[in-house]
Amino acid sequence: MDDSAYILGNAGFILFTLGLIIGAVIPRLRNARMALSAHLTAVQSGLALMIFAVFWPFFGLPDWAAAPVGWSLTMSFYLLTTGITLAAHFGASKALPMAGEGFSSSRVRENLVSILTIGSSVWMLLTCLFVCFFLLTA
Repeated sequence: MDDSAYILGNAGFILFTLGLIIGAVIPRLRNARMALSAHLTAVQSGLALMIFAVFWPFFGLPDWAAAPVGWSLTMSFYLLTTGITLAAHFGASKALPMAGEGFSSSRVRENLVSILTIGSSVWMLLTCLFVCFFLLTA
């Protein structure tokens, strides 16, 4: 198995497990609805990373791109989960208004959550589009 696939699989399993832990502490976080979103995001992102690991050899990525793309996927998924978990803890709602309805936090915390969630989502999308480019050109 390729090193990148191995790293993706392990990172996915760890993120999946963190999602289970987040699920166990949902009632202890300030915004339980947002905590449920963090739980689901972590579990689904962990599964996605494990699926990426399984299909990694079929993506046709050049050797120079495999490690940076693997790390980009991993970091973007982890940062998204971190952002949503912080939103649940802080009660931040501006970046995620549906799950955050009725909650608010300080400007600094709201900005931190926005940077993490929006930034990681854009990063994730760009990385997936990069992978799709190589899938379509292989």
